[in-house]
Formats: sequence, structure tokens, C-alpha cells
Amino acid sequence: MISCYKNPNKLWCLEEEGYRPEKTKHYEGLLTQGSQGLHLRASYEEGLAAAPQDESYMRLPANVTVEKPRHPRSKAGCYIPGVTGIHPLLNEVVVNLPNPLTIRLWAEGEPVDMDSPQMGDYARHLDMRDGVLYRSFSWKTDKGLVSWGISRYVSRAVPGLIVQRLEVSADYEANIRLEAAVDTKVTTNGYNHFTDREEFRVAGCFGAAVDTDNGDHVEMVSVLSPNAGEPETWEGVLTPGKTMEVWRLTLAASSRDEKAPCREEMCQKLNSLIVNPSALYAPHAAAWDALWEKGRVEIQGDEEAQRAVNMALYHLLRSANPRDSRVAVCAKGYAGEAYFGHFFWDTEMYLLPYFLYTNPETARALVGFRLNTLEGARKNAAHYGYPGARYPWESSLTGEEQCPNWQYCDHEVHVTADVAFGIWHTYTATRDLEFLKKAMPVLAETARYWLARCHFDADGSVHINGVMGPDEYICFCDDNAYTNTLVKKALGYTLESCRLTGSELLSQQEQEKIRACMEGLTVFRDSRGILQQCRDFDRYEEPDFETLWPDRSRPFGGTVSQERNYRTKALKQADVLMLPYLFPDSMGQEELEKTYAYYYPYTTHDSSLSYIIHAILKARMGHGDEALTLFRKSLGIDLDGGAAEGIHIANCGGIWQGVVLGFCGMGCSYQQEKLTFAPHLPAHWRKVSFPVVWQGQEHFVEITHEGVVIDGEKQK
Repeated sequence: MISCYKNPNKLWCLEEEGYRPEKTKHYEGLLTQGSQGLHLRASYEEGLAAAPQDESYMRLPANVTVEKPRHPRSKAGCYIPGVTGIHPLLNEVVVNLPNPLTIRLWAEGEPVDMDSPQMGDYARHLDMRDGVLYRSFSWKTDKGLVSWGISRYVSRAVPGLIVQRLEVSADYEANIRLEAAVDTKVTTNGYNHFTDREEFRVAGCFGAAVDTDNGDHVEMVSVLSPNAGEPETWEGVLTPGKTMEVWRLTLAASSRDEKAPCREEMCQKLNSLIVNPSALYAPHAAAWDALWEKGRVEIQGDEEAQRAVNMALYHLLRSANPRDSRVAVCAKGYAGEAYFGHFFWDTEMYLLPYFLYTNPETARALVGFRLNTLEGARKNAAHYGYPGARYPWESSLTGEEQCPNWQYCDHEVHVTADVAFGIWHTYTATRDLEFLKKAMPVLAETARYWLARCHFDADGSVHINGVMGPDEYICFCDDNAYTNTLVKKALGYTLESCRLTGSELLSQQEQEKIRACMEGLTVFRDSRGILQQCRDFDRYEEPDFETLWPDRSRPFGGTVSQERNYRTKALKQADVLMLPYLFPDSMGQEELEKTYAYYYPYTTHDSSLSYIIHAILKARMGHGDEALTLFRKSLGIDLDGGAAEGIHIANCGGIWQGVVLGFCGMGCSYQQEKLTFAPHLPAHWRKVSFPVVWQGQEHFVEITHEGVVIDGEKQK
């Protein structure tokens, strides 16, 4: 565990720039660690005296984009995807579990606290190559100087294992005490989801167990070596010039595991591992090496972009779990409490492409979550009075709607078409017919929902009224272009899937109605031929941004009232422009230029999903400088201070798309049979290289200004 401690590699390390109290929560989110089934925010082991973790308050449903978050100085976070609780207002939420990192530190009887003026020489790094977090600082006492080094990681080789190492030295004979704990005094968004807490000691180990109000049970067991007779403490007098090393290992398990957690067995395992804790690093690092081998992107000529891309890919690799299709990746990448651990259309549109083309096993797990939650989608449709299946705007474990805000859960129905699109994308990328057969019930049931949700006019035209498209600043609109187009595509994919699989889940009568629906669905254009975001978009009011939005550091949606927002041509993010992004052949260059020029001035980019879509389109249009400017804005969303409430994980997936689908111009499998590229690299990018999996075949791609090389062979 020395890769980044003494000599950090700038391209692979996220460095905290000194101790700045106002940035504590940001770095806790940005430096989040994890491995598939366990994720930890980067809070300090000893905590902060000014930031109690059991703060109690009632968080209300709100628009998270414009909501002013509650900002305690620090928020520890430990999440096991799928361990949930029931909030009285926010519905089913991922639970912030007991803090398994807690190690309180004393020097000469004084508690160590980062806020104290006694602290100095502070440095912290996360090495993204292996997910190890390093921190060092000095502590001044009346007698001299004590130096601390603390490192930790969540093992990728041993499920549920956390490894911590402390090094302490002093320039005098210092009295030092450490006290480790599993801290159960935590709340989730100010709410206590624990119905039972238990702290225990067993066979030289210590730990805690909790039950959640949704029926989950969690056990955390720790061992400290060396200790002072009590399993959770170490104390002693340091010899000047010598370094004392203390290891702590913790195992976390839950009732979601295949085998119910048994603390005695966990303790037995820890006692065997603590004999040689340094040996745990090599298999952990090897597992990360294997992930990076499949999922890396290398950019020559732009170190700033390389580091930011590494950050995005690190969090994608950290947060996804190929072994568990009972969950997806939540909107904050299990790095914070915002969005309550819910799953959005992010899964299909922003996350899935990265995994489809680098690690199809993980992609299948993400799509498998939608297959597993079909029954919940059926319940959603029935709740609204429709047959078939309606996927939720915000999903949790069951697939039933969890969004507490009626505007979104009632009207953002495009997610149901997005799910079908994701299934078809997965099939075309893998050519796995068995997968498509398993997915047929989802395609059939979502088609039945659309046949009931669409309005069929006597003249044969078909409309989808009363919706909200990807742009959440225009609500209650009719015939949203994105929604109509994705529904039409989804229905077409469903018919083709019936043919390919020989499925009889849809009757001939239903298939005929699907064809009529596809033929009748339309999108509208204005007098200049520009595709309209919705049927009456030209009647919406022009936004007076100069008057209404003088402070551009705040979201537009947080500056004006919602009623004004909903009647104004102010867009939160790409909406119509999502269509040429997904389907490049849908617009020629001239039409794309005209459409982009029309919508861009209306776009506020208040959504983290916005900049990257515009960057990809600008790259495809050949406007390299503008594309790079937008791309850099996307790169900075988390790096430049935006990670306090968690990682914008959809934007991380978008960043990979920005490089591979944008600047490198890769076409997607639902558009074409062969792997092809039409690159538009920024002038100073000398070379971009990355692995790609295409319909089961692994390839390695190298792109320069001179051309494209796939597996060593230059493409014509």
C-alpha cells in the first residue's frame, strides 16, 4: 500500500489541496471508495467534533437540482446497495449504515481533530489505480510533534473487507492512544432507519449489528492488531524516530448475502487474515488491474483530460456490480445520500454504453435489474390505470415508483421506452439471443402500456399527451419529440424481437395495433423545419435571461418560480438534441447545425447530463474547440467542487461517451453491424487508445490524426 503515499502520480491520484473545511464534504464524495457491494465516503477516521453524524431532521421532497442541501461540516457514508429503509416522505431509500472506519486518536490525552490549529502538514490522495486512500498530517503537542499516516481500501478480492493501516511516529516519547469502533450513531438524510442496534465483542473482535425498518440486517465485525488487551484499543509510548504500525480489518455482511452473516465466522476469518494483513493488498491490486485493463481510456497530449477521465472511469468501475442484478447504480454512485439511492434513466442512456463496450457482464447485470423488476413496473401501470408495464422515474429494489415529486413520477414516462431501448442496445452489442428471449416479457408488457397510454385520433394520428421529456423545465406538454421518437423506436424493437425470438407473447392483433401506433406517432416542426421539442413549443414564452437570471452561479430553476419556468422556453438540458446524439443518422449536418443553434441559447445546463451531450454533438459536427470547451465543463462537474452530495455518476458514463462516441466517433451497435469510427480529435490530442468489446469480440483501438488502427491494422 505505497503506490501513491510518498510520490503521487498526477494522472492517477485525486489530491486534496490542503485542509479547507468548506470543502470537506466535497472531498468525502470525490474520494469515495468501494467495491461492488460496499461503498465508503472519504470521511476522517476520527471524525470532526463539529460534525455529529446523528443529526435529526425531516427532509422534504424537493427538486434536488435546485434544493439547497443541508450542509453539516462532514457526512460519513457507508452503503451496501440494496440495504434500504422506508422514509415517511421519501419512500424507499438506501440506508447510511454504521460507520465502520471510526478510529479515535489521542496524543498526550488530547483528542485529534482536523479543525484544531495543532494540525499541520496535511495531505490526502486517492490512488485511482487501486482505490487506496492515503492521509498524512502532523499534530503539535506541548512536548513535540507527532506524525500520522493513515491508509485504507475496500478489498476487491475479499467481499465486504475494509483494510485500514495507521502509522504514527514522534520526535519525543509520546503517549498515544487509539480507540476503534463501529459507530451506529448515524442518520440517513436526518432520519433514523435503525429499529435495533447492538454493539458486541466476540473472540478478540468487536463490532456492531443493526436492523433497518425495511427488514435488512447488517453485521460489521473488526479486529485491531496490535491491541491493548481490549480488542478495540491500542495505547503506548512511542520511541523517538521509530514508527508504530497498527492494522484494522473489518468485515461487513448483510441479510442480502447468499449466506446469512454469522459474526463468529466473520471473526474467525478476520483473525486468520490479521496474521499477515499486508498480504491482502496484492490480490486487491490485481483485481483493480484487471478492471483497468478492460475499461481504460488513454489520451496522449492532454493530462488534464486524462486525469478527469480516469476519475470518471474509477467511479464507474467502483460503483457497478456484475454479480448482482437485484440492484442498479444509483444516481450518486453510492457516494452520498442525494437522490436517496434511486435508479433513473441514467442506467440505459448514460451508464450502459460504457459497460456494453468494455464489460458486457456488468451491462447484463444492469439490464437484468429491469428484467427482475417487471412486476413492480406492472404495478406502476395498474396504479395509473393502464395495462402492461410502466417503469418508474425513480426506482428502488422492487421497480415500483419511489419519486416523491408528482411532476416527475407522473409525467416522465419516457423512461419506459428507454428501458426497451436499453434491452435492444444490449442485444445488438452482444448478439445474445437467449438474453433477448428472457427480455421479451418486458418488451411485450411495455408495448401494451404504450398502446393504452397513446391517444389514437380518428384520422390515424397518434399522440402522447401530458408528458415531461428529458428537459424537466417544461412539463405537461404534448407530443414531446424525444418521447414520441423513443416510443416509436421501442415499439419497432419489440416487433423485431418477436420475429427474432419467435415469441408469441403479443397477439397478431396487438402487433397490428403496434404498427398503426408507430405509423401514427409523429413529431412536429416549425415553419423553418426545425424539430419542435413538443407540439406547441413555439407558443411558450421567450426567456428574459438577463432579467430573470442575473446570477449564473445559481440554477435558473432556483431563481424563478416553477410556474414561470413551466411556461418558458428555458431548457434544463438537451431534449430534442438527445435524438441526433442517440441516432446520428436522424439529422444531416445542415439540419443538426440549425437545430443545435436554435436550442442551445435556451439551454441552462442546470442538469449534470447536459454539457456532455452538447459536447458530443459539437465533436460530430467538427467544431473541435467548442466541443472541447463543453467537454471540459462536463469534466469539472465533480472535480471542481460538485461532489459534496455524491458523484454525478451518469455524467461519468457520459464522459466515456464524450471521448469514444464523440471525439473518436464510434458508431453504436444498434446503428450498424461493423465497428467503425469517424474521429474528430482535438488538435492537441496526439492519440486516444482504448479496448472495445464488439458483439463478443475484444478489440484494441488506437486513433490519431493520421487515422484509425484496430488490433494493429489501419482502417481505410
